[in-house]
Amino acid sequence: MKTAEPTFNDARVRPANAAAINRRGAYVLYWAQMSRRLASNHALDYAVTAARELGKPLVIYEGLKLTYPWASARFHQFILEGMRDNAAEAARRGATYWPFVETPANPGRGLVRKLCAKACLLVTDDYPQFIVPAQIAAVAAAVKVAVHAIDGNGIVPLAKLGPPTKAAAHLRPKMHKLFAEAWLNKAQTEPDFAALPHEDLTPPFETWTPPEDLSGFVESLPIDQSVPALKHVQGGRVAGMALMGQFLKIKLGRYTTERNKPDDPERNSASGLSAHLHYGHVGIQDVCEATFAKVPGWTVDQLNLKTRNKDDFFCRDENVNGFLDEAITWRDVGYQWHFMTQRAVQGQGTVSRQADAEAQPSFNFETFDFSPLPASGTLRVALPEWAMASLDKHTPDARTHTYTLAEFESAKTHDELWNAAQKELVVTGRVHNYLRMLWAKKVLEWSATPEDAYRVLEHLNNKYAIDGRDPNSYTGVLWSFGLFDRPWPPERKVFGNIRYMTSDSTAKKFKLAAYYQFVRGLPRIADVRAGKVATPANLFE
Repeated sequence: MKTAEPTFNDARVRPANAAAINRRGAYVLYWAQMSRRLASNHALDYAVTAARELGKPLVIYEGLKLTYPWASARFHQFILEGMRDNAAEAARRGATYWPFVETPANPGRGLVRKLCAKACLLVTDDYPQFIVPAQIAAVAAAVKVAVHAIDGNGIVPLAKLGPPTKAAAHLRPKMHKLFAEAWLNKAQTEPDFAALPHEDLTPPFETWTPPEDLSGFVESLPIDQSVPALKHVQGGRVAGMALMGQFLKIKLGRYTTERNKPDDPERNSASGLSAHLHYGHVGIQDVCEATFAKVPGWTVDQLNLKTRNKDDFFCRDENVNGFLDEAITWRDVGYQWHFMTQRAVQGQGTVSRQADAEAQPSFNFETFDFSPLPASGTLRVALPEWAMASLDKHTPDARTHTYTLAEFESAKTHDELWNAAQKELVVTGRVHNYLRMLWAKKVLEWSATPEDAYRVLEHLNNKYAIDGRDPNSYTGVLWSFGLFDRPWPPERKVFGNIRYMTSDSTAKKFKLAAYYQFVRGLPRIADVRAGKVATPANLFE
């Protein structure tokens, strides 16, 4: 809700339709789509404020349907672990929480629209990727109540960062300039639900009760069971906050020197938080607060507002600066590109549509949904002109190797390091951050066309990566084709002036013996996909 005086966080608010707030409604509805937590959440804060100002109860709705693209046991389990945490937290804090999980016997089509019929206002997360933009657009067009989408994606409201930037170096000065004010306007750590009006409200559906055997419940659903749930990474806020604490205690002190080294995940210094950030079980504000707590007496006065560098802005600790620059600046490069590109699309009046359910899904950047792709494909829409021109020029080049999607998926290439990275992805749901770049570059090199390569990468990343289907995973893939980069000489076969990477150069840069040993200890891809063995339970312990 907007107050009489403009506030810093007004920039987070996007009315998704022209409907008015229904002051006669029974409740304010918060639909948690991607900020799936009850703390440090700007959209939840907005809903709490609206409920207080309207004198109405607040209903928090969190749902999970069966038919999202790449729906699998892996993603369902992770999300449901988060919903289990939220149910317990809502009960502890006296919040009205209505979780819904679709099953064949209990379909959920039209449920949000039904909830809106009695709502004063629908508040939801303004997340600029996957199914969320289309869902917001569809509901906003169908209901007669105001729909307000709230940008809680980063510390700084993305609308304040201006047009999409071409690189982190261009975004960093804007982020530095706005960070102090944004931090002083951060979300409430724990919104006060007890202070809101309470009434006995009956949900128009059977709310989900977390079963004792959550894994058995997930295995009973008609989703892709060949992508099994992960045993070594648990979803939810409790597990995510614990993982963050473990990283800050054990790994932060060696972050800058060891983050890029491929190794057993128990030994490398990556945070491992990307999945919890993706699903909103942990927010970037949580990460910053916990990290600043490691800096004695930290306040915004320690910010170095004169620097344009990444090494000395937040404080004088190089590991804190390195980690937060990755977590904030580099993360927001992808989010801001999506966010502002989506706003341009909305300004053109496009209508959300859905693709054929039987087709391999692919995100359409012209419409920000999964409607059929334009004949020209994805890359021509997303890439800078120099990159597309270079790729076009070298599309006819002969490839030394080409592989089918099935061969890529099964890690059956000639390259041992690529196969190892693909096996890590399928079995563990992650790829080491440096190897993920190499992994994508080689698919470009070994595909008949750049568009073929992109479709393979989108599919494999979104099907197996626990942090896939995210603005950063999409821009990470697109970076391999030239997004956020510059032309690199010399001009090469297939790549043209796109940045080139090889497994041989990676082997010279890093000692890979420990990484290969880790991957060899993982189950076979075929066995994991066939359900013959579970993913290992002790990878990161």
